[in-house]
Amino acid sequence: MKTLRVLSDVEATFHYLHAMANGSTQVVTALRVRGNFDSNTLSARLTDWAARHAVLNIAVQSSHTDTEQEQLHFTAQPYQAKQLSVRHEHQWFDHPACFSEELNTPLHSAWQWRLSAVIQAGALYLYFTRSHVISDAFSTRQLLQSLLEILLWNVTTAPLTPLIPNRVGSPLNTPSTAPESLPTAAPGPAPEALRHCTRTAISERQTRIHRRLFDRTLSASIMTACKRRGLSLNECFATALALSYASCLGSDQVELYTAISSRRYFTEELADGLGCNIHVLACQMPLTALTLDSQAVRYRSAMSKAGTGWAPSTLAHPAIKAQVEQLCAAEHFRGPCITNSGNTDFTSAICQHVDFVETAVNRNVANYSVVLHLSSFRGRLQILYSYATPAMSDALVKEIDYALMTHLGLLDTSLPAPITAMGIAL
Repeated sequence: MKTLRVLSDVEATFHYLHAMANGSTQVVTALRVRGNFDSNTLSARLTDWAARHAVLNIAVQSSHTDTEQEQLHFTAQPYQAKQLSVRHEHQWFDHPACFSEELNTPLHSAWQWRLSAVIQAGALYLYFTRSHVISDAFSTRQLLQSLLEILLWNVTTAPLTPLIPNRVGSPLNTPSTAPESLPTAAPGPAPEALRHCTRTAISERQTRIHRRLFDRTLSASIMTACKRRGLSLNECFATALALSYASCLGSDQVELYTAISSRRYFTEELADGLGCNIHVLACQMPLTALTLDSQAVRYRSAMSKAGTGWAPSTLAHPAIKAQVEQLCAAEHFRGPCITNSGNTDFTSAICQHVDFVETAVNRNVANYSVVLHLSSFRGRLQILYSYATPAMSDALVKEIDYALMTHLGLLDTSLPAPITAMGIAL
């Protein structure tokens, strides 16, 4: 097998987490496509798609048997036919149950991905499960765009994009940041970490999902309200998440984590190649008497400062592995995390065939108490909470969600004016 390159810091971290934490950090994207599909034609087109992309034809190998000198490499390895599955469902189909099963069934140790297609009368459900080692929002969108074009029309406009290079040691850009309108609040003592609600082995945990899908009218009003106040959707929901989490725990400060793309820090291949190029920033969010939008500006400022001087870790893989082992043994949560899947719309020609798209990450390692996935598709916003149960309580997640909706003023469905709904909180 041809060795391609050494895994970067984030890729090695995700590889070890997946191996040690019962599939933790593997990502599932599900979508439903309208139309009637023949299983033989579908299988042939899935095969064409899988063979086309280099990132779908790689494996992770260790160059040393001595764990103290271990170094992980990508090697070129053709995908296996078993990574693609097609089946018919003639009865009523339970998408949430299938999504949960995909999320909680770890990938085969030799695979970086699998794709399951479920054919129903008039519809096709697709479940694209992959290791976070090869996945971020940019790569997912490129691969799904190519997949849908091939399935619908047996052609693709997607370029043959190579595997992303190793980012460690690459020169960094200084990303532009918004000016600070309010000073960052002085951080207080670090908040006390929340213990796992139930102490269990990682092998006994399951990732659970709690969803909220907003209709187009309410989604438009939320986006309009944020734009009018100069806030991004991420800033609005991240702030509401922090305030909700703190109020539910009776804390006056929260350590909030935000997963963001690293692509803006790099140029050329590192900005455009397929693979994983993300990092996580943390900031302390104190509870104050300020309005939500003012606290959102402080969140923006804190995130800007947290990102100053960021660079990929240069730790050797054995040191990264040791950190992951400590993470797996922990009995406390770090805090909540928000990740923005962004606008998952494809071209208009494709969108008219797709009913929904949703993405979640396996959280069995239970490092974050809850992860909020924020996305939009065809003008509809969705928030999806992902968490490890029973380490995290179902009741507490629902309480956090209720508090978040209250902070955003979105619980009173009797309000007729869409702008008024956001006006309660902002």
